[in-house]
Order: sequence, then C-alpha cells, then structure tokens
Amino acid sequence: MRFRIFTISSLVLAIALTAMAILHISVIWITVTAILLIASLLLCYHAVARPLNAVQNGIYLIKSQDFGSRLRLTGQHDADNVISLFNSLMDTLKSERLKSMEQNHFLARLLEVSPMGVAICDFDGNIIETNPAYRRMATPQLQQALESLSMGQVDTLRLGTAQIYRCSRLWFMDSGFRRPFLLIEQLTDEIARAEKEIFKKIVRTIGHEVNNTLGSVSSVLETMEDIHEGEPSVTAALGSSRESCANLVAFVRGYADVVKLPEPALAPTDLAAELQRLMPTLRSMAHSGIRISTEITGPAETLNIDMMLITRVIVNIVKNAVESIGDRTDGEISLHLDRNHLRITDNGSGITQEKARRLFTPFFSTKHPDRGLGLMLVTDILRAHHATFTLGTDPDTRLTTFAITFPR
Repeated sequence: MRFRIFTISSLVLAIALTAMAILHISVIWITVTAILLIASLLLCYHAVARPLNAVQNGIYLIKSQDFGSRLRLTGQHDADNVISLFNSLMDTLKSERLKSMEQNHFLARLLEVSPMGVAICDFDGNIIETNPAYRRMATPQLQQALESLSMGQVDTLRLGTAQIYRCSRLWFMDSGFRRPFLLIEQLTDEIARAEKEIFKKIVRTIGHEVNNTLGSVSSVLETMEDIHEGEPSVTAALGSSRESCANLVAFVRGYADVVKLPEPALAPTDLAAELQRLMPTLRSMAHSGIRISTEITGPAETLNIDMMLITRVIVNIVKNAVESIGDRTDGEISLHLDRNHLRITDNGSGITQEKARRLFTPFFSTKHPDRGLGLMLVTDILRAHHATFTLGTDPDTRLTTFAITFPR
C-alpha cells in the first residue's frame, strides 16, 4: 500500500515539477517541489527495497534448503506481508519434507523386514536397489527365471530345489515413465502344506478302499485254495492272485507310512560320528564298482536332530545315487560334512533340467516305474527339521549333489 502511495506521489510531483519548469514558476517553488520529489522517490525505493531484500534472503534459504530458518518482520507493512507469506511457505515445506522423510524411512524399514523380495530397476530394466529378502532368495537360477518373465507377468516357479516361488515382473509410473520392479514371494511352506493335505486325503481314501476290498478278496481266495487243495494248477493260480493282493496292500501301505511320519524327536547329535558309524551300512548297499567315502571338514558341531530320521534321509539319498550309477565300475559317492552342511555327491547319470523342476512334487520320480516315495520321505523329514536342501546336477562336472543345511 505504501509503495502505491509513494509511486503516485512521485508521479504527481514529477508532473508538477515539469509544469513549473515550462510555466517559469518561481525557483523557490521548483526547488521545494524537487526536494519533495526526491524525498518521495527515496521513500518509494525504501518501500520496494525491503520486500526485495526479504525475497532475496528467502531465495537464498530455499537454495540452501534451510527449511528451519525464518525471516524477521521489519515493521514495514508491505515487507512484512512478503515475509509472513514466505515464513508460512517455509513451514509448509518443512512439514511436507518431514512427512516425506518419515514416509521414506517407514517404507525403507518395511522393505528391509519384508519376507517378500523386492528389486527396483532403472528405466532400462537394470536392477539398482534390492531389499535383504531379495538378496537372500535370488540365486543365479532364479535370476535367470526372472529375466525370462515378460512385463506384467506373474508365475509360480519350481527351480530344482524344494523351494517354490511366486515371481512377478511389474511396473509403476515414475516421472511419466514406466519403472520396472521385481517381486519374489516364497510359497514353499504354504504349497507344501496344501500338497501334503491333498496327499493325505488321497492315501486315506485309496487305503480304505483297497484294504477293505482286497481283504475280502484275499479271504475268498484263501477259502478257494482250501477247496481246491488237490488241484495244484488251480491252487498255484489262486496263490499267485492272493500274493498280488498282498503286494498291492503293501504298495498302498508304503504311502500310508509317509503320511504317518512321526514328528522328529530332536536331540544334540554329533553328526560326524554318526556318519562314521553309518558307513558300513551305506557301503553294503553298493556293488564293488562303487566307492563310497566320507570327508569331515571344519570344527565339530553338535546338531539338534533326530538321528533315526536323518539316517533314513541319508540311506535314501545314497540308495538313489547307487541306482543312478547303475552297473558302472567307476562309481563315486562322497559324503562331505562341514559344520552343519552335508553334501552327498555322485557321478551317476545326473538329473536333466526338465526333471529338476519337478523333483520335489508329490508322486514324481526320476526312475520308472517308481512311486516317488524316497524323495517324498526325504523332503518331509528335512522340512520337519527346518533344514534347507537342494538337489541338482552341475552342467560342467556332471556331478549330482544333494546339499543339506541343518539349522544351528
């Protein structure tokens, strides 16, 4: 308001001074008018300078991102209006900046503890930031599978290990461009429980029907054998049929035994010593052309495991290795224990990449014909011990390794 008054006064005085000069008014009046004009111009400058100075100081604070400092009021109405507006703006900026920092910190902490793996990419699709869960889960094999996903695709992957992942390649808009990101979610326990429940229902249903039906059939066959006791050809046929019924009952019972697997009775165990005691049994499972060896490295550790169940795991793995080697005379099976890591390696026929993706699914087996009970039993026992495990064939060495890591 003062700036307008001083500006109008200066303009009026300038016009009056010009008119006096043209009309040759007295020098005294011209001098007085000139002095008033100069005073008005000085006051006008003063009214403009303070707001401009306040604006300049404000710009400096904004450039330095000093949102904590404020400008002092000058006592001049126009300048104080500018200063009040600036201080209000700085309060808003500080509040928004603090809110943004809190949100960023919250999101960073959330991503850090999230069980879901997250990887943020640049606009070209290159990964620039990952959270701990992603770094923990993203093996080279999983990275390769992620790269094969198209934009917007979500897929569930089994990668030759007991682990099952839901992988996603998605995007969001950032600065007007699509910014890709990757998600990895571990579904192992959830899917394993669902598969196990379905498997239990199937086995119970089949077992109930088979046992009831074949029990009656076996009883009838046994009675028929007694009736035709003097007819060798008939009794032989009836005996063979009864034996087939018994084999089918045993076949179904094999699945029922997996379902009824007991909970592990955990106890402190020296696995290195137990491996040495188990070696004669393992060597008796192989022919003379297969050499089975053990190697213990690292300091001895006591593991909290159920050795009876772990023995079944080791025996099943070695049995599969022996069958994979077959009749070869240069077979090698090695058991290497390093602290809580156990690796069982063989130079058998190996596992193809296609079979590796289906290894730990129920009823799947690499041997034909086979029920797939061995890997099912091993998987259930190791999961009950909360152990992590993988099975695969190295493409370079062609050695197949079953690697187990027991919790400490």
